[in-house]
Parts: sequence; structure tokens; C-alpha cells
Amino acid sequence: MQSIKSWWGGISAGLRLHPKSNGVRVRRATAAYIRTGNIARGRQDWSRAASAYRRALEREPHLQHLWVQLGHMEKEAGEIDRAADAYQEAARLRPDDAEPLIQLGHMAKAWRQPAEAAGHFVAALQRNRANLQATSELVRLMPDRDEVDPGLWIAVLDVLEIDPADLQSDDTGHVPAGAVVLDVTDLLAFFGQRRLPTGIQRVQIEVSLACLEPRFEPQPMFCVYASARRGWIRLSHDHFDALCRLARQSDDITDPDWTRQLDRMYRSIAVARTIRFSPDTVLINLGTSWSDRNYLLDVRTIRARDAVVYVPLVFDLIPLIGPRWFIHSLVRDYRAWFGSLLHSADGCLAISEATREDLLRKSVEWKVPVPRGAVPVVRLDGDFRQAAAGVEVLQGYGLNAQGYVLFVSTLEPRKNHQGAFEAWLTLANTLGEAAVPRLVCVGGRGWLNEHLHQMLRDRPALRRLVLILHGIPDDTLATLYQHCLFALYPSFYEGWGLPVSEALSYGKVPAISHVSSLPEAGGSFARYFDPYAATDIAETVRTLLDADTREQAEAAIRQAYVPRTWHHIAEDMVAQARGVPSRVQDTLPCLVDAGCWTLALSSQTGDGDGVPHAEQGEALRHGRGWLSPGMTGCRVVGEDAALCLRWTGPRAAIHIHFAASPGIVSVKAGIDGALQEYRAEPGVALVVSMVLPEAPATLRIAIVPIAGEVVVEKVVVTPAAHA
Repeated sequence: MQSIKSWWGGISAGLRLHPKSNGVRVRRATAAYIRTGNIARGRQDWSRAASAYRRALEREPHLQHLWVQLGHMEKEAGEIDRAADAYQEAARLRPDDAEPLIQLGHMAKAWRQPAEAAGHFVAALQRNRANLQATSELVRLMPDRDEVDPGLWIAVLDVLEIDPADLQSDDTGHVPAGAVVLDVTDLLAFFGQRRLPTGIQRVQIEVSLACLEPRFEPQPMFCVYASARRGWIRLSHDHFDALCRLARQSDDITDPDWTRQLDRMYRSIAVARTIRFSPDTVLINLGTSWSDRNYLLDVRTIRARDAVVYVPLVFDLIPLIGPRWFIHSLVRDYRAWFGSLLHSADGCLAISEATREDLLRKSVEWKVPVPRGAVPVVRLDGDFRQAAAGVEVLQGYGLNAQGYVLFVSTLEPRKNHQGAFEAWLTLANTLGEAAVPRLVCVGGRGWLNEHLHQMLRDRPALRRLVLILHGIPDDTLATLYQHCLFALYPSFYEGWGLPVSEALSYGKVPAISHVSSLPEAGGSFARYFDPYAATDIAETVRTLLDADTREQAEAAIRQAYVPRTWHHIAEDMVAQARGVPSRVQDTLPCLVDAGCWTLALSSQTGDGDGVPHAEQGEALRHGRGWLSPGMTGCRVVGEDAALCLRWTGPRAAIHIHFAASPGIVSVKAGIDGALQEYRAEPGVALVVSMVLPEAPATLRIAIVPIAGEVVVEKVVVTPAAHA
């Protein structure tokens, strides 16, 4: 009987006698339209896919999941009203499904309708209060409790299950003068998507945990940037401490302990006060925070308004130095961030002498030189030892103690897994496979690495010699370090080289590249090779396969290598940052001649030399009236928006170009408070021109919208003849 059922099931599937969509049985004609839509969706033909899904829904309008898909396709095709209608219908058909409301919230957020977006996320949580995505999105949109609509505030407290009596009435958000505040926005964003830390997140966690110790002085605050508030929110020390400790234990983002703690953190952020900075506060960013286009604009605001000193930790400038190792969008975003950073930071903490030299050199190339004294170095020669799992965990991976070499790194081109693989094939050819230890590669899945997987597919010997592991928790990684022969790190370029310090912490010899910062990390304890020569890598590895050579090197590490505690590194970081002076005036964009500065997002990555080829105007922006830049320019609302700059050129004129609008555009603009009103008819681009002073001056050009959608496209300076 079972064989007959299997036979008939195969026949039915082949003939599509009982087709299904998302597990729901549908008619054959409906299924045909859905297949057509799916094919079009795969080709990114959004309009054709939407048309096919609509035809299917005309026949069976009860297919709730298909209404959601239709909403996705209409949104991608730019049919915003149709997309909203589709999501609304999906929400009506299944009152228990939060997904359509989350999609409506994303759309409202994208169209700069934060109150409407927050309403959708509240509605989603009313359907499913355990939905972390809706909670995190709502948190990002919440204004300060003094500015929130009372009805929304009551609804938010209800869905987040927060008792108003539990809120601290005396919490003003005030930061004492001279306080140290650590910005961990990047880390919390990472926790929203992943759990197990990679190199940069590991540093952020270790520094944070050291600063959270009661004995650490001065006791820093921790904060995250909130784009909806255009400011920073203080984090609960207890919630943040627990989250950091949980992150190191596993890569399981569905673990109830993890989701529960993340939820607690989100809820506390939603109702916390916006930080009110005092003079001489030192704001240290432990990441980059380049995901929000207005982050550095708001940094410039608090530097000018509150005398805050902003000092980010800079891990490396590799996307500028080697853009070929990254996807184009990352290089584009990094360039935009770096160009703005030079005008927004008082100084930077570099993690190595090599990174400091890179930053100083690039700042000169970008014509915004940073003084050497404003870039102190904080070495990351920390103690990375963690509590280890038992040696028996090796058996689960088919490994034996002292039977493998460890290579810890994300699988990406810069880390040079290809060079390592070629070296292992060379060793197998010269020594024989039996004499070559396995190469165990531990790290994230990475990007631009298809050639590595192709090498493994094409070379059976390589498949036998190489083991790739993802999602390894800290205790297992500690065991892998403890029982490896030695460590390998053939990277082409680094800001420091954390796996080198990790290996030395466990008393293992690192075989590493002699480039960039790696000699700083490895010192006299590492063995070096040319990362561009697989034969040199192989020869260095072959030398360390000799037990006497390896044991002598390990003895030197035991006798002389002393890693710093993370408490010491954190103290060093805070002390160095507090020594950076304010440079508000020095970091204003300095215009010296004719030119053009765009306020639109760049779609170009340059030709790979890391030098800007079209001037960015983002850093000219000051004030809370600027919205996020778009592909056509940057919109202005309210009365607090200005272009701030230093002019040191000859007699010239400055021209502010505004985008054409379907309606009338009216705007006031002027230098240092002398405002005049300008107007453009529908469909006509507006250009406002002003004469620049003949003597060097610091200028503030205010822009105040009166009517219409005011979008600044670019700023152009022309010689006196055109003034």
C-alpha cells in the first residue's frame, strides 16, 4: 500500500494534480500564475511578478501569503500605494500574523513617516508581543518621552509591558561634565542580527566588560545612537553586561536566554531618556557607526553645541587601501564615512602604529590632514584566553590533539585562504599527505570566496587536508588553540591581527605575513613569510613542523610574552582619548577655490586608489534640520539647518542648487543671519547665489524652508567673474 501511495504521489506531483503554494492547496490555473510570478521574481522583474500574483489572487483571494509576496513585488516596483494595499489585505486575512504590519512599518520608515511606522510596529506587537524584529524597530523610532505623542506612549508601554510606575522620574539623561561615554551602537546592531562575536566585536566586548567592572575608574557610561531622536540613549549596565557575556557562549540566536536578554535591552532603550551632554564629555566610539547617514552630522552638532570631544576607535583603513578585497557597496559606504569622519572627529584612537600611519597619510591625500598628536595608539595585545571545553570536543570534528594547524579568520579575499590552500598542496606534494597536518579554518562565511570552494571541489587532496568550521563558540575555540601545532595567518593586510595575539595568548607560535601591522602583533615570537608567495608560506610551515624548532619557539613565548589585561587596555584607551583636545574649528571643511560639492549619495567607488574623485558635501551640513541624504540630494525641514565652512580663497560666489519640485519651492537662505527669501515655480530648479568674502572667514549659511519640498543637490563655488 505504501508503495502505491508513493507511486501515485509521484504521478500527482508530475502532473500537478494537487498543486500547493506555501503548503496551501491551490487550483492549477492559480498555480500556473504563481509559477510565472516566481520566475519573474527570480529575474528581478518586479512588475511582471506583481502582475502574475495579482492574476492568481483574482482567482483565489484568500491566499494570505501571496498578498504578502504581492506587497513585496509592488514595493520593489515602486508602486507604494499598491504595496500598502496588499500588505493591509494580508493583515486583514490573518489577524494573528505580525509580518504584514512589520512590512508596512518598514515602508513608512523609508518614507520618513516615523509616527506612522511606530504605529504599525505597535500593531505588530499587539499581535505577537514576542516579535523581536518589531520590538527593535519600534525602539529605533521612539522619540524621547517628553516629545512622544501621549497616545503612542501609552500604546508602547502596553505592548512592551512596562509599568509607568517603574520609570525613573528623576532620570533627566544629564551627563556630568568631563564624563567618558562609550558608544556601542555597532555592537548592539550586530547583536540584532548575529550573536557570536568576530574580531572587532570581540574587542568591543572585552573592552566593555573591563569598563563595566566596579573597580574601573572613571566609570564610563554606555550609549547607542538613535536616528529617530537624533541623539544618544544611555544603556543599562546590567542589561548590557549580561548581553556581552551571553554573546560569547554560542551562535544560537534562537536561544531563549539570548532572546529574552535582547528583549530586555530593547525595552529599556525604548523608555530611556535621550542623553544631554555637558561640556568636555569624551565620546569614544568603539565601532564605526556608518550605517546611519546622519550619525556624524549629529556628532558635529554636539561638538559645536555641547563642547563634546569625539574620538572613535579606528581598526583599519583597508577598504581605502585595498578596495579589491571588498564588495563595491562596502567600499562606497566606507569612503563616504571616512570623508565625513575627517570633518567630524577631534581625533582617533588607532589600534597600531601601522594604522596610525595609514590614517595620517590618507588624511593628507584627502586634503584634511590630521595632526599626529590627535591619533594616539592603543595596542590590542590583549589576553584572549578563555575557559576551554574538554579535549573531547576535537573528536566531534574528527581532529586529534597536535594533529592540525589553526587558521582563524572570516573567509574573505584579504585573509588569503587561497595562499594557505596552495601552500598545503605544495607540502602534500613534497612531504606526502600523511606527513602534512590538517589545516583547520575557523571563521565566518564571509564574501567573494567562491574560488575557495571551487578549489576544494576540484582538488580531492585539498578536501582531505582542509577542514572549514563556522559558528565556533569561545570555549571550543580555546580548545582548538590549546591543542593545535601552531597558528597560521597569511593575511594580505591588517589593522592589528587579533588571531596573532590570540595564538600568543595560548602559547602557540603564529606563522604570519610580514606586512602592515602584523610584525607589531607578532614581534620576535612569530615566524614570517611573504603572503604573495605560496612557496614561502609552505617553507615557513615546513620549518615549524619540526618539533625541536617549534618547542624552542614556544619556550620563548612562555618566557617573554606577556599580554596585557583588558582592564589595562581599557584604561589606556580612556586615558588616550581624554588627552585628545577639541578641534571643532580645525575640522570644518575648508574651501579654498572653485569647485562642486554634492550632497547626494555617491554611487561610485572610485578607481581603487582611495582618493576622492568627486568632492563630498556631506560634511558641510550642520544642524538637526537635515534629513538623511538620498540619491538626488538632502532634504531640509525646520529651522535648524546650515552649511558651515571655512573660506580662505579669493573673491568668489557660492551657489546652492535645490532640486526641482512638483510644487512651488520657497526657501530663506543667507550668510551669518542675513536671510533672504527665494522662490521657484513648479518643475523649476532653484539656485541661490551669494558672494563670498574676500578675506578668510568661518561662515554659517542658514537654510530655512518656507514652502514645498526643499532638497539641496549640491554646492558650487565659482570665481569672481561669475559672482
